[in-house]
Amino acid sequence: MDFDLASLETFVKLADCGCFSEVARAQEISQPAVTFRVAKLESMIGLRLFQRHQDGLKLTREGATLLEQARCILREHDALGVRMAHFVRETRGTVMIMVDRSVAGDRLVALLEKGQHAPEKLEVIRTGPGQAWDDALRHQAVDIVVTGSFLHFGDQASLQRYDLERQRGSTLAWNRDYFDFDPATFQFPEVLRSTILVPGESLVPGYLPFLEKWCSESYGVLPPDVLTFEDEASARDACIAGLGVLIFPGDADQRMALSKTGLGIVQAFEFILPDAY
Repeated sequence: MDFDLASLETFVKLADCGCFSEVARAQEISQPAVTFRVAKLESMIGLRLFQRHQDGLKLTREGATLLEQARCILREHDALGVRMAHFVRETRGTVMIMVDRSVAGDRLVALLEKGQHAPEKLEVIRTGPGQAWDDALRHQAVDIVVTGSFLHFGDQASLQRYDLERQRGSTLAWNRDYFDFDPATFQFPEVLRSTILVPGESLVPGYLPFLEKWCSESYGVLPPDVLTFEDEASARDACIAGLGVLIFPGDADQRMALSKTGLGIVQAFEFILPDAY
């Protein structure tokens, strides 16, 4: 039986959300097209996949059985595409590099784009929400990853790691007009009364869970609000605007040029985290 992959993908998305309009938006097609794809799949296999109820759309027993098979087919199709892309890169002698969205990453991408490498020999992509760089490497979606890493998050026997630089502890920074912390007498628990600005999982994986666990176990309290950022530049801008207290691993002052902005800055946990970033 020759499955239509587009119809399978539409079926899976509809099964997950139960909303024709949401699937149409996600796939950038019309609602009638969603209905047509599902009907086409039902006609192909000769089974009814959905039933309408007062509380929404529900899978039939046959639909639930097909759903798991459809997920497997789509995963295998995606994996095949990744393997083929890797084969094409090897054949052409090209390299796919994934770079994080740190300030240093921004500079590196700018240098690579202006470099002497032929464009067809070097492809650069950036990390984004929901992307795990270690998965991308392990599954050969990319060949090299340049990223900041908290402690040894993502270390695996199958991946080779090289540290370009190591930074200690964490950096805290705040707008002096909005927060009256004194760097000379600063104590970390003071921050826990304020909104904190921290790196998201695609920027520095593992840092926020560590920070929340540290605050809970050491001080018995969590900050009232947490804003996560997937790039350092946005976090720095938010800190300058007074939206909260920035807490980033390593020497964020050096990386993000925080001293030039007039922010209050302290280093913390340098003894506890000698190889934090």
